[in-house]
Amino acid sequence: MKNKDKVVSIAPLHYQYSLVSKESLPPKYKFLQLDYKSKEIDEYEVLFFHRLMKKNYGEPSEFQLEENSIEKLEDGRITALGREWYYYVRTASGSIIQIGTEDVHTHLKISLLLLHAIHEPTRKQLHEGEKFINDLLREAQRLKGQILNIKNEFENGSSIRLSLLSNVYLVNYRSAELMLQHANNNEQYIKDEVLRYDARHPLTPEQRNHIDRFRPALGMYYAASISYFFMALEGFINILYHTFLKEEIRAEFFRQYEYMDITIKILLQPTLCNGFKEKQKSAFLEDVKHLKNYRNFLFHSKIADSLKAVTFVESGFFYTCDLDKKTEGGFPSRKDRLLRKDILEFKKIVDSIIKDIISMMKDDMKPFVESFVLNSLEIPFWHDKNGAVHFGTIKK
Repeated sequence: MKNKDKVVSIAPLHYQYSLVSKESLPPKYKFLQLDYKSKEIDEYEVLFFHRLMKKNYGEPSEFQLEENSIEKLEDGRITALGREWYYYVRTASGSIIQIGTEDVHTHLKISLLLLHAIHEPTRKQLHEGEKFINDLLREAQRLKGQILNIKNEFENGSSIRLSLLSNVYLVNYRSAELMLQHANNNEQYIKDEVLRYDARHPLTPEQRNHIDRFRPALGMYYAASISYFFMALEGFINILYHTFLKEEIRAEFFRQYEYMDITIKILLQPTLCNGFKEKQKSAFLEDVKHLKNYRNFLFHSKIADSLKAVTFVESGFFYTCDLDKKTEGGFPSRKDRLLRKDILEFKKIVDSIIKDIISMMKDDMKPFVESFVLNSLEIPFWHDKNGAVHFGTIKK
């Protein structure tokens, strides 16, 4: 008969290791950090281990506080923000293990306590330290999803105090500016490669392949700048909806109407969102339509928009002539004809639209939009004690 497989204990940590107070530690000691299975530990959020240890042992054995946050309340209690936390647990043989944080509670570290005069741990201490890490990870795996489910907690609003929204407006806007800053040199490089061989003379297959490789790319940096500027405009509109959409229609909007046309979004903003004046300014909607149509013209690859030229045969000679397809507003109908001035004009219109939208807002909301949406890469949203969501800097 075969031996039965050994059953691995999954008892909670507090059944295997006892909590030790800081006062119980030896007078002189130091810690040796263990790197055993550090990659597996790093796969978990530090908050997960905070909750896991708290579930097993209650509050940490030791806190470090942020000095500038310490505040004395009227009833005599002290309140402050935590900087680091530490638990000290004792193994069956009496060894002490520290489980704590570093770098302002952004990393978890596990260490062995050594007496001051001892420089290296014993083999038994190392074995117990590794066993503790194995037990900790086993407990983490057992409770994975129960202790911390970030997405569910965010949607339910439980325990969430502050959330940071990536500023898709500013990310795209600065990408467009940087793309435009380097566009001239990059476009000149492509143009030089297209003109490396004189197409008026017979070309080898290799030379023709070289030209065919670079010619379709002409104008791509300018076109990319246009794309990023338009994405910045879309991002700006979407951030305002995320921030100011009326609470009673929020769930329905993001379930069914989030992807409606940008022109309609702007038109309905004063009605669907808080923070806007009743009287809307809509003269710039034609500019939005113009930019949207031109963006679509460049990037949607419609066959009807791809007809650029026709060839005539005259007395045995071939003549290729461009079709007269000027787009509204004077932007070139082909990306290889785009110039820096065209992108600057596109940017100018985007800036003007954003300025007009801000002018539609109530005066007390404008500073928040200008400070955070126009200038901050991460936009803070905080929750008060009643669960209400607020935009901007967190209040105590």
